Amino acid sequence: MEILERITEFKRKIIAGGGDESTAKTYGNCLSLMFGYYSEKYNSPDHITLRDMEDYIIHLRKTHSSSYINQVIASAKRFYKINGQPKKCDALIYHNCETKTPNILTHDECMSMCESKQFIKHRAIINLLYYGALRRSELLNLKIEYISKDRRITIIDSKYGKSRVITIPQETIDLLRDYFKQIRPKEYLFNGEGGRLQYSAKSLENVVKNTAKICGISKKVNPHLLRSSRASRAPRDRLRARGAAPPCRG
Repeated sequence: MEILERITEFKRKIIAGGGDESTAKTYGNCLSLMFGYYSEKYNSPDHITLRDMEDYIIHLRKTHSSSYINQVIASAKRFYKINGQPKKCDALIYHNCETKTPNILTHDECMSMCESKQFIKHRAIINLLYYGALRRSELLNLKIEYISKDRRITIIDSKYGKSRVITIPQETIDLLRDYFKQIRPKEYLFNGEGGRLQYSAKSLENVVKNTAKICGISKKVNPHLLRSSRASRAPRDRLRARGAAPPCRG
């Protein structure tokens, strides 16, 4: 019973700390399986050792992908950090994921979505997802105070508990300024409907899908695809900004 209670409390703390419910659920499921694997040996997660976790990862390598193993490692690191043992998993190394052909949007498709003529709130969402290369949870948890006038946005406690500062184009800042004047959001940059403090994940998905449809894009588009498309293009953009030619690709 203790293991179940600890996982429930762990998920609660992730959400209370700004994480989204899908992350909490994924991490909770990973830990349930790992703790269950050692349930006959230990009656508390605190007794599981680094060697136990390494043995469990070796067991997973026979049947699971590197991506799933990385989820397990991230879950363990987050769990023991929250529970006062931040260094317990330091020796666990993330695995290289299998190389896959990237499914990304073309530059023209991204520009058509960013420049689409629609409700300013939706246009601001699309531009931030793309130019900021933001994750869905990062956009939903973005507070007004995290945006500075010098084009910098601070992302707090994102994936794996990390924070970072990003710089977005002046045009996006200008768009956000116009959006703020019109909509007047409160604590979070994007408030929900009906007085809700935060915009919902479902509404965000719908904005992205509807924008892609308006722009005549037939691909299956979601918020993460905009992030992936920007991330794959960013190195080329930096080279062009320095006056260098982008690298040739086969």
